[in-house]
Amino acid sequence: MVSWNSVGHFFVYEGYLWDWLAAAAAIVINLVVPAQIDPLNRYYSPKDPTLSYPAADSSVPSSALYVLVFALPAVVFAVAACFKRWAAPSWAFVDWHHAALSIAEGFAFTTGFKRWINLVGCYRPNWLATLAAADQTEIDDARLSYPSGHSAYMFFSMTILSLYLVGKTELLHRPSQLLFLKSICVIAPMALAAFVAVSRIADYKHAPCDVNAGCFIGFVCGVFCYFLNYPSLFDPASALPKRRGSAAAKAAVERAAEEAEYGSVPGAPGGGASGVYGTPLQPRAMETPEQLAIMYGASSGGGAVSRSGGGATASGRY
Repeated sequence: MVSWNSVGHFFVYEGYLWDWLAAAAAIVINLVVPAQIDPLNRYYSPKDPTLSYPAADSSVPSSALYVLVFALPAVVFAVAACFKRWAAPSWAFVDWHHAALSIAEGFAFTTGFKRWINLVGCYRPNWLATLAAADQTEIDDARLSYPSGHSAYMFFSMTILSLYLVGKTELLHRPSQLLFLKSICVIAPMALAAFVAVSRIADYKHAPCDVNAGCFIGFVCGVFCYFLNYPSLFDPASALPKRRGSAAAKAAVERAAEEAEYGSVPGAPGGGASGVYGTPLQPRAMETPEQLAIMYGASSGGGAVSRSGGGATASGRY
């Protein structure tokens, strides 16, 4: 059963409601206000070959773009939150919420840069063909070439998704097997973003400089908004969402009590840096030297570590 007091505390006292409202307001302003302003009427030559490309359909239409930008990350976030083992069930919701908030904030920032810079009035490569078709809606849109919206939106969303997957797999701070295979999986969203971006050049919708600018804007906004809600990827708590306000203060108090009882355990849930983000605190048994030798391939005195008193050995090789 949902505790409305806890929900209210989460959104109001930890400040997430205000973040959602600010992001929503920024999105509305950035979508509505620039649309009421005419872009600059730039000079062009009817014989300019860079504006003489033929009109073509988009390989990735706007409907598919928004599915990729919003629906795909939401599904991945939900699956990751459900399958990860959380110490408390509420943390699955907190994680999905933080990831979704990162997307909303990233869209607010990216839309702001994209829509306002569009007013410089750069023409699409198919500008002359669009003029010949005499469709006023298409003509107005063809004056908004710089920067590329498809590129910006895909890169902000897929950057957040890739960083999220890197954090969840703890790729950069904990050695593990199949490291390169995991790297391919977490970078795959960026490859999808790159495909959508170059399709805009192939379809004569944008010049390469338009796409490059859109990719840069999206990437920077995605990185910034992800780290608003998640810790460093090199942090032992990289898989956990940040908490703030009284939740962070409570976690700090619990961490101090935990360390007083068990001692500081860097990297353990609730110990070291992790406790700052409000994770449930738990004691953790440290690995024995033999286990560490097996895990990391270390060896002592010729490739084997002896277990004192037991006569058993643990090989330092896989």
